[in-house]
Amino acid sequence: MRNNNDTTYSEAIEKIMLNNGYFAPLKLLYKEIWNYKDKSKIIGKTPDYTIQERVQRDKRFTRIGLGVYALTDYLDKFPKIAEPKNEAEKTNRKHAEVQGMLLEIGNFKPEVEDTYTNDKKWAFQNKTLGSLATLNMVPAFTYEKIVKESASFADVIWFNNRGFPYKIFEVEHSTDFRDAFIKFMELQDFVTEFYCVSSEDRKIKFEREKNKTAFKPIDSRLKFLTYEQVENDYQNILKKTYI
Repeated sequence: MRNNNDTTYSEAIEKIMLNNGYFAPLKLLYKEIWNYKDKSKIIGKTPDYTIQERVQRDKRFTRIGLGVYALTDYLDKFPKIAEPKNEAEKTNRKHAEVQGMLLEIGNFKPEVEDTYTNDKKWAFQNKTLGSLATLNMVPAFTYEKIVKESASFADVIWFNNRGFPYKIFEVEHSTDFRDAFIKFMELQDFVTEFYCVSSEDRKIKFEREKNKTAFKPIDSRLKFLTYEQVENDYQNILKKTYI
């Protein structure tokens, strides 16, 4: 039986995926690999490139998203997403799809160290959002009250390499944006960009709420993204990369 120091890259990747719901984004593999390998003994190629090479060439792994790979023998164990039966289910499906794309895009970007979502059980292309994110919990980057009562309820957060929230996204299908803005206000003292994602026809309502005096401290950092913009960004990156 091998000890941690003898574990090959492919074996380590396999273990990480088994612990993460049979798949993992590359960024999670980069972080978790050192639970199974001795970093001090690594010689030659940078570990990240070696991991990319293994998941691309080893038939044990199959690409299932933007920088996301799965255990080939376990693809049939992924949750099957049923067709939505009503408007509420359609809304939840859209919400999860946008969050999933944002998580995968964030994991792909070099300036993003970690990703987080509150909606861990929802799924995007049969991949649970909790397993797409690299963090299960929001790190204690500030007062506990702000982390627990505000940041932890965010739809998607991208963290920078210093562990601070870099960009926060709220998917707002039909709400009036106020709850999202209030959540953002709690984080106004950080150098963070705040995004609301919704359909194009709701931009006027976004601007109307944004211009209210109560949100003046963060109005220059409040951004609006359409579903189409997120989807186009995701598809464009997916087409241009092999990882």
